[in-house]
Amino acid sequence: MVISMLDPFVLRAILGIFFASLSVPISVIMLLRGSLFITPEISHAALGGAALGVLMETFFPGLGDPFPLVLIFCVATSIFVCRMGKGEQQSLGMMLSVSLAVSVTLYAVIRTYLPIDKRMVVDGYLIGDLLLLSDTTVLSLAAASSVATLATIIFYREFLYICFDMETAEALGLKVGLYDSLLFAISAITVAVVARAIGVLLSVTLLIIPAATSRLLTKNVSRMLVASFFISILSGFAGIALSLGYNIPTGGAVALVFILFFLITYFMGRIHHSRRLDGFLP
Repeated sequence: MVISMLDPFVLRAILGIFFASLSVPISVIMLLRGSLFITPEISHAALGGAALGVLMETFFPGLGDPFPLVLIFCVATSIFVCRMGKGEQQSLGMMLSVSLAVSVTLYAVIRTYLPIDKRMVVDGYLIGDLLLLSDTTVLSLAAASSVATLATIIFYREFLYICFDMETAEALGLKVGLYDSLLFAISAITVAVVARAIGVLLSVTLLIIPAATSRLLTKNVSRMLVASFFISILSGFAGIALSLGYNIPTGGAVALVFILFFLITYFMGRIHHSRRLDGFLP
């Protein structure tokens, strides 16, 4: 079946990619902070939070949508890792591993005891479908991306200080702990919302690959922020077009384009670097 690009489902998918891409620059800041690897952990924390939320909703039907608990769980996990892992990379890695184990265990154990219809709600956080986005989901993506974009603009200088020279920033009177927690919290919110919309698997690809690719293209921070957004949005649109043109799963097509873009950029960079070195050889 051929789906038109003007189909409401496709239009919502395009809007979803656009708003999710606006959240990618905050991942660039996390990359510069040396903490981009926390993105997969927060996305898995969303699974644990969703399992807890659905379990509570099963016993207390009046609670409604489990997403607020997912959001709280993700932000709490992110700040916990940030604060408890502060000081050295080894401690951060240890706390990250512990929180990942806890989140995945909660998801696996609680899911086992849920009714089938409730399991589908939880599993919706693992694998989403871009073509099934609702108006509410698109609006939540718009709100989260707006928060991430505004925070990146307003606290741009403070975030760069804690990324590159935290000790000097603290000596100059900057509230390093506050801004560091704010950065981790904003990142957690965006990951949670994007994971809810398109699933954990695709959200990790969308939030990590463009940030990593932009780092290969330039070392200028402002250019990295802009490049990451355009890489994300162009790859996402190309993935949707590929999906519609060849009738393949949309999420898989989008992820494939992201990965191909990264690989092409990486190997082109290696070839260019080799040629530059050859020019210096006698």
